Amino acid sequence: MLDYNDVEDASDAMVTLIAYDRVPTSEADANNADIALSVHLALDGVPLFDNYGVCFAGVAQTPGPDGTFDPDLRGLMDPHVAVLRDGGYGIVATRTARGGGDDGSRASSVLLLRTEDFVTYTELGLLDLGVTHGVGSPALSGAGEGYVLRWHDDTGAAWHARLDRFATDAAVSEPVQGDVPIDGEVDADSTLASAIPNLRSGNTIAIPAALAASLRERLGPVVNTGAANLPDVVVSVGATLSAADLPARRGLTYSDGSTGSLAIAWDEGAIATLDTSAPGEYLITGTMRQPVYPTPFADERADPSIVPFDYNGRRVFLSIATKDLNLDPIANDGGPIGMPIRMADSIEALADPHGGAALERDVLVAGDVDAHGGVMTGCFWAPEIHEIGGELSILFMPSYDGEDGRTNMWTGRASIIQLRRDAEGRHLDPTDPASWTAAQHVTRADGSALNDRAGISLDMTYLEDAGTHYYAWQMLGSIFIATMDPAEPTRLTSEPVRILAPVYAWDNTIAEGPNLHIRDGRVFMLYSGSTVGDRYTTGLAIAESGADLTDPTAWTRLNRPLQKSGPYNGEYQLGTGHGMWSWDEDGNQLYVFHARTDHLGLTGRDTFVRRVHWAADGLPRLDMETGEELAPEFREVAVRVRVEARA
Repeated sequence: MLDYNDVEDASDAMVTLIAYDRVPTSEADANNADIALSVHLALDGVPLFDNYGVCFAGVAQTPGPDGTFDPDLRGLMDPHVAVLRDGGYGIVATRTARGGGDDGSRASSVLLLRTEDFVTYTELGLLDLGVTHGVGSPALSGAGEGYVLRWHDDTGAAWHARLDRFATDAAVSEPVQGDVPIDGEVDADSTLASAIPNLRSGNTIAIPAALAASLRERLGPVVNTGAANLPDVVVSVGATLSAADLPARRGLTYSDGSTGSLAIAWDEGAIATLDTSAPGEYLITGTMRQPVYPTPFADERADPSIVPFDYNGRRVFLSIATKDLNLDPIANDGGPIGMPIRMADSIEALADPHGGAALERDVLVAGDVDAHGGVMTGCFWAPEIHEIGGELSILFMPSYDGEDGRTNMWTGRASIIQLRRDAEGRHLDPTDPASWTAAQHVTRADGSALNDRAGISLDMTYLEDAGTHYYAWQMLGSIFIATMDPAEPTRLTSEPVRILAPVYAWDNTIAEGPNLHIRDGRVFMLYSGSTVGDRYTTGLAIAESGADLTDPTAWTRLNRPLQKSGPYNGEYQLGTGHGMWSWDEDGNQLYVFHARTDHLGLTGRDTFVRRVHWAADGLPRLDMETGEELAPEFREVAVRVRVEARA
């Protein structure tokens, strides 16, 4: 493994890294206090990750059984990074309550974090300095075999002490009043600071160029840098040539060393007129197929699900979503309440601008009665389409009237409907409400409610991994999972287990919308954090395929969001989240999600669709822009066809 701290010629191989926090502005800037009060990074004055936080303070204690609440969440201020004696980097900061207030630790303690690569971080915890006068603006520097830590008390006076090691149980010398010089501190009024919007405080260190390059690849854009040469196609004299005889895809290479490919649309006219009656060489041209989907794809359709489906031998695409007129997913702001499905022969045809809205039909509406005799009156939240035990199924959450006679989201229960078949076993029309079974609640094995503390359960998804079938869903603001049997999809076969609760300010007090995908021996679970509005973000948790996915220790998660509000193809997308994995006509993996816009004067959450790129670090990129996925110089493609006489 490369030792980033062992560089022979530092003068030629070092880059300036800035670690900093920001002055909070607004949710619309994706820079509210939850985001601003975290560790941000820049290289040579250029912010990484769209000037968004990359390392966040964790909760002060494990969330209780009812989930995560505001008092549990923490922020950090005045981060200061230093090279550690034993390799890697240490960060000292002041831990705060959510929003930046005093959480009680500032009087005596400093927060310690450690990283080897500025991508993955370990929060070591609080180091008590044995004072009561306040510990602000901490700064760290190597000193002999240990470190010197300097801070300012509540009056602004400087203090310092020596640490024998970088650890929460370090031996701390008697604090001494007085300043000590520590290199690299950034003056908020400096030219360097002014180049970074809203920089609040920070410091600089020199890091090896190899590490800086790795950071740019991880936290900056990955772009298309090359395309594979296509081999000649050889046909015999007199043979008929079709597009199926030509390469179907062209391999692509990227700036981080990753690879990918896109399908090719060949010139059918040139193929049809190619003369194979005598030996010769011909050039057939084509274009890389790179659909750019409308933004938004569908107005006021949140929590979207788009899947390919074999409809009795005809490949179609189905889409379904939560109606979210003017950000009212419960009663749809007075509009028709229901669960809208669309079906078309292509993904593009599902989009509003291509006539998709006209295809839409509600498979359930307010007033429909479920299999238990309950009248469903609202929500129809987060419908997901899956094939479970070979049957097309929709997992969703309806709500029922409360005591006031109005639909009440807290009455919602994770439920399932399945597509019926005719006497010959053929699927009935998915867009016909009569084609679906009556809605049934998904329950525990004993028939009791999933959520025995608050009732509501939602955002259910399905996965088969290594022969074991799972449901994962949200309740109590956290992600739960259990095994199930496709032969009886309305009951769990194990007890619900919480595998993920919000622990960072960016995922706030709710983790929801899980969706799972298996790749290269690992299970990748997308989930959404924060609330349904402008703060929405997408997180990622990973487990080994074949592991017991009901074991919370099987899962690890990113400290930062995988996807967040930010620019995409020249537009700013706000409140991105509740995404799912899917596939397009060419076998490319898709990410289907929602974001906030004011498109057409509407304020609800809209559906978006884009392709997924798998980076060299093994993680998915959900925000690769059109020009990054395919450079303009590689969009046109050609292949040489050689017509040869039979041997």
